[in-house]
Amino acid sequence: MEKKIIYGTLAGTVTGMVVAMAIFMGLFGQMGEKWYAENAACVRQMAEAPVWAWILANVSQGLLVAILLYRFGVSTFKGGLWAGAWITFLIVLWYGLWTHSTFKAYELNWLPIDLLGNTIAGAVAGGVIGWVYGKVK
Repeated sequence: MEKKIIYGTLAGTVTGMVVAMAIFMGLFGQMGEKWYAENAACVRQMAEAPVWAWILANVSQGLLVAILLYRFGVSTFKGGLWAGAWITFLIVLWYGLWTHSTFKAYELNWLPIDLLGNTIAGAVAGGVIGWVYGKVK
């Protein structure tokens, strides 16, 4: 596998996880806790969530964004920022609408919060991937 993609995946994964945790555990933490409490019957509590699955999900998203930015020829923070934002926005929009249509616990009032938080995290992660691509030869 291309060295850039490996480095981009690692950088994007770590960045995305840290930014998403800051947003969803910090900025939107109280809203998330309220949602968890309201849907306790069908939601895993953070203490019982399988961390390996959360990490693997983040790595797979980091890899997807890294591959796409590599294919798009992105090599700057700004280019990665915009591409990462659009890629993440579309993924979260698709998943949010699909989840709303399938599960009662995911109401549409959570979608704007989900879109905002994840798009910011994806944008910053994409920016870091673009920056890494500009540095790695």
